Amino acid sequence: MKNRTFFIFVLLLISISFLPSGFAQDYTQIGLPEGAITRFGKGYINDIAYSPDGTLLAVATSIGVWLYDASTDTELNLLSEEPDYVEAIAFSPDSSTLASGGYSPNHAIQLWDTDTGNLRDTLNGGEEILALTFSPDGTMLASSGGWPDYPIQLWNLTHRQLQDTLFGHTRWTSALTFSADGKTLISGSEDRTVRLWDVHTGEVKCILEEHRDDVNSVVLSPDGKTLASGSDDGTIQFWDMHTGEMLAILEEDAKFPEGFNVIAFSPDGKTLASATAKQIQLWDTHTKQLRDVLEGHTSDVTDIIFSPDGRTIASASWDDTLRLWDASTGKLRKVFGKHTDSVNTVAFSPDGKTVASASRGLIYLWNTKGSLLRLWYARTGEHIEYSVDHIDYVRTVVFSPDGKLLASGGYDSRLRLWDASTGDHIATLRGGGPAVAFSPDGKLIANEYGGDGIIGTIGLWDAHTGELRHVLSKYHNPLTCMAFSPDGKTLVSASRDSEIVFWDIPTLQRRLSLTTHHTEGVYSLAFSPDGKTLVSSSSDQTLRFWDPHTGEQKVALQYPDAITSIAFSPDGRILAVGWGGWQNNRIQLLDAETLQPRETLIGHTEDITDLSFSPDGRTLASASYDGTMLLWKTGIAGGLADIPEDVNSDGSVNIEDLTFVADYLGQVGEGNAADVNGDGVVNVLDLVAVADTIKGNLLLK
Repeated sequence: MKNRTFFIFVLLLISISFLPSGFAQDYTQIGLPEGAITRFGKGYINDIAYSPDGTLLAVATSIGVWLYDASTDTELNLLSEEPDYVEAIAFSPDSSTLASGGYSPNHAIQLWDTDTGNLRDTLNGGEEILALTFSPDGTMLASSGGWPDYPIQLWNLTHRQLQDTLFGHTRWTSALTFSADGKTLISGSEDRTVRLWDVHTGEVKCILEEHRDDVNSVVLSPDGKTLASGSDDGTIQFWDMHTGEMLAILEEDAKFPEGFNVIAFSPDGKTLASATAKQIQLWDTHTKQLRDVLEGHTSDVTDIIFSPDGRTIASASWDDTLRLWDASTGKLRKVFGKHTDSVNTVAFSPDGKTVASASRGLIYLWNTKGSLLRLWYARTGEHIEYSVDHIDYVRTVVFSPDGKLLASGGYDSRLRLWDASTGDHIATLRGGGPAVAFSPDGKLIANEYGGDGIIGTIGLWDAHTGELRHVLSKYHNPLTCMAFSPDGKTLVSASRDSEIVFWDIPTLQRRLSLTTHHTEGVYSLAFSPDGKTLVSSSSDQTLRFWDPHTGEQKVALQYPDAITSIAFSPDGRILAVGWGGWQNNRIQLLDAETLQPRETLIGHTEDITDLSFSPDGRTLASASYDGTMLLWKTGIAGGLADIPEDVNSDGSVNIEDLTFVADYLGQVGEGNAADVNGDGVVNVLDLVAVADTIKGNLLLK
């Protein structure tokens, strides 16, 4: 008895001795929505900004604003009052306030305290926010809106009131900046003009109309004398701020046919950085000559900024990376990974220890703590360190029942098989699309087959040899999803034309066709674990329950928006339903017997693309177009058992749970699985609680 107690004490000491110093926060736990336990991915990047004092780097994303310590490059906070899609950000001149705006439901501008991360106030403008900028004295904030009037709004920050609304642009205004004295506001628009507005009167002082295509960026030189504008016409134009006279044009014709996405002056005014396609150019502002080209991004660069001390250039790109460059040498200093594009699919491995996901042409393997284990290209199988490119759009990943294989399907007419433990490529089969399923015994893989000129067919493949065993035909529209019955005797497929087809696997015949209920495409199918019910969901906003033997509809539930994904818990007691549209996304947990809602999970900012339960049913994974995955606990009242000390949700309390808690020591906030006693902070008390449970389990033995 004493020996066992001493053993547990030693384990506790070992766990504490290996704690990371400084208690740095893990991004997977920062700013989690209520009910979520882990987040994978940080969302995709829309805007970046350094604080004027140089201490913070802010990154506006599809899920909120990430704040980084500019000296250590570590995450400090995620600013998001509710699920927020942030398009634009701006720091106040004194760095104490960060303004953010985008496509939130009420189109509000949020003002954040950069020291505490707390929301100070909101400005309700009723418009989508595309660009933000503070006046030099910090008393005014300008914002640009969208369709149909494309207004520019001037906010008095002293009184938190709308001071004026400026009309004149006829298309999106994507760039705003104030003059050095704060008396003039400059705007650049897709209507090909740059406008200078009198802030006091709201009148247009001058319209610059020399650009031949969209104006994407307007910036002022540090001395306030020169205005530069970058355009899709492939030119950067320099203007005298006082006279409106054009001073110079940077254009290299064939070199920049795509145009300039963004431009930025260095703090000393000697360098102008520009971005066109995948490149960053550094220009000498005195000679107007190209000085250097920074290469490394693999997709269009969308934003570039200089740090206040001028030593660093930060760049963001559609390749989902944020990169830091040495401004003097042009050398790459750091790449921030884990910003991802839309996550299209998610699946738990049968042992519950691994989660697979796909974002465009990349396949990810994660552990349940949110650490990235492996990442590779879907086309080439090349393993990479972080997200750098997208090749072929992967829509579905599925584990084989024994967990040894991972199948991926997309829109490149290929089905690929991977070793789930190593990520090594095993085979490439004909056919593709989002509809992929393993038979329950793991012997067959079904997918949309398009090889050898055959269309409208389903291929059944030998999962071990890769041999095409059978072809089922015929349907009339591209398939969206398919599922095997638990006994493996029936395969159900659904298509964009709303048809649901039941295939008899022993006879390879089409047994049933349901065409008169759903009115739009069916995008998710799920059998109950006992095989007695099939559920289908559709963009027609209905969830329908079927008898899979007779094809009779049992019941239909109406939702306020499209239903994008469904999944049964392993015990069949819960049905998870993902539904919604832009800025109105929900995951509902239904009692599978009564069909009554048991809980609603809110956290994604864009469409939910896939749902997957862990094998023990205690965790639900959700994937979204917002570029993230969330893991949710499903231990609701009367539902699945929930042991607080089993922090890693593997079904037992052991040394791994001690290590899990140790990894998060010092973190604060609600919803952290490592906070065993729920007091809002992960500390030694949580370690003791886990150790006591382990000790109790050993004593029972």
